Amino acid sequence: MKYQITHETEYDYSVPVTISQHLIHLEPRFCSRQKWLEHSLEINPKPAYKLSRKDIFGNVVTAFSIEDEHNVFKVTAKGIAEVFNNKMPDKIPTCKEARDIVKCPKTPDDISAAMFLYPSPLVAYDDAVRNYAKECFDEEKSFFDAVKDLNNKIYKDFKYSPGYTKIGTMPTEILRERKGVCQDFAHFMIACLRSLGYSAAYISGYLHTRKEGEQQFLGADATHAWVSVYLGEAGYFEFDPTNDCIAGEEHIIVSKGRDFGDVSPLKGVITGGGPHTLKVAVNVKQID
Repeated sequence: MKYQITHETEYDYSVPVTISQHLIHLEPRFCSRQKWLEHSLEINPKPAYKLSRKDIFGNVVTAFSIEDEHNVFKVTAKGIAEVFNNKMPDKIPTCKEARDIVKCPKTPDDISAAMFLYPSPLVAYDDAVRNYAKECFDEEKSFFDAVKDLNNKIYKDFKYSPGYTKIGTMPTEILRERKGVCQDFAHFMIACLRSLGYSAAYISGYLHTRKEGEQQFLGADATHAWVSVYLGEAGYFEFDPTNDCIAGEEHIIVSKGRDFGDVSPLKGVITGGGPHTLKVAVNVKQID
């Protein structure tokens, strides 16, 4: 599928901002199942400087500084992306084999996947998280089927509740409350997988905004989060616990990291500003 994507973020400050410095993850990520045909980034007021680079995870990160006094700050990212489904591989490892692949990495891909094997600032876990996940994973079971079962289990056991959690809500609390949004469910699923010795990464991106009258994804019309899991020679597969599906041609990837902290779409430090309002609008429209 081919999509036209618009992502607008606007801050309206009650007191002028005299200077601000920002870091954004809004540039497109290229991977085997998607390609970006166009992309543009508009920042108002115009930055005094802007610098882009790739981080350790392969994401394009843009840093910039605004040095003109302003009451309104707006970032608009636009692009056209073509997205495909992953093809099911011929050989899928068992749960034991998938764990051994990253425990003793042999290839560059294995080593890269091992970065997503350990706890991270927003993905910590305990025995309760491990015990929740354990029943889905038997040593000789297909690892793909086991992850799919965990994905479904989270979808059935947790309630989508916007506003109930905060950015820093940890997986242990999410398990206790059984409520949250896509970011929470992705963090929790990653915690489950890492607690059992598997590689799991956090994906930030967009969902297809379906036509009026069609059933919409939970989390559409905003940035969305899901999970990427490493299957060795079979490559990466992505799972969306918020919508109980395998991420494919309706999931557009922007960034990949250990957790949300690595891929936050926009963050920064400002001088001045006072109380403010924030507006975020995302539209993903299918095109011919």
